Amino acid sequence: MRKKLQCRQQGLTLIELIVSIVILSVSLVAIIGVFNNSSATSAIPMARIQANFIANTYLEEIMLRAYIDPTTADINTCESGETRALYNDVNDYNCVNDTGAVDQNGNSIVGLEAYNIDVNVTLETLNGAPAQRVDVIVTRDNLDSIDIRLTAFRVDY
Repeated sequence: MRKKLQCRQQGLTLIELIVSIVILSVSLVAIIGVFNNSSATSAIPMARIQANFIANTYLEEIMLRAYIDPTTADINTCESGETRALYNDVNDYNCVNDTGAVDQNGNSIVGLEAYNIDVNVTLETLNGAPAQRVDVIVTRDNLDSIDIRLTAFRVDY
């Protein structure tokens, strides 16, 4: 009887082997699908960070300028023929509509050509005081989910 038990082999049947292969295959497909999806969308957070940085940079540049033009005292108009290097007041930025991010001297920034920057300056009143509302809008070509909008107010004091 001992010999009979020792000779009996234990193993998998063909059906058990096929079922385990199918289960492993389905699990692998699911795991690969998750990795594929995460790698396909990983560029969007970086693009959103870049767009936010661009908007902050433009807004900071604008907010450092005078409330009104120190030479002509114009308000709510942009001066034709002026370049960003010569902008000296907040209103001058109302003309900014850049395709591709550029620095304050008008030089294109390499790697940020796909971003579009629009600046709108409008007159507002805050608690009875005259103010200018500055809206900086940054979008990116071929990525509808990138639409960064920053708003700040410049008050004449």
